[in-house]
Amino acid sequence: MQKLVEERMKKLQSMRKLKGPYSVKISDVKTGTWRRERPVIDLEKCIKCAICIEYCPCGVIEKDEIVGIDYTYCKGCGICAEECPKKAITFVPESNFKTKEDV
Repeated sequence: MQKLVEERMKKLQSMRKLKGPYSVKISDVKTGTWRRERPVIDLEKCIKCAICIEYCPCGVIEKDEIVGIDYTYCKGCGICAEECPKKAITFVPESNFKTKEDV
């Protein structure tokens, strides 16, 4: 997530019209167990346009070779799925995923 913070700060600082202080949408509050569904990216549908990254209010979606979500901080708001032009993001119940305690 630190890489994302640095990228967004560079982008903000390059905008000459902004005077500051700068704000970056990055969540530092862990989700916990209250999220009922999690977004899952279908990598075959994903065109890596990064629109989901721009719209994520918590800043937990990153793009390297593939687009990935940091589920530790994802709140499951659904904005990424709504904004995805290829509908590559769907929501799956958390009960479908094993926790460390289940393994």
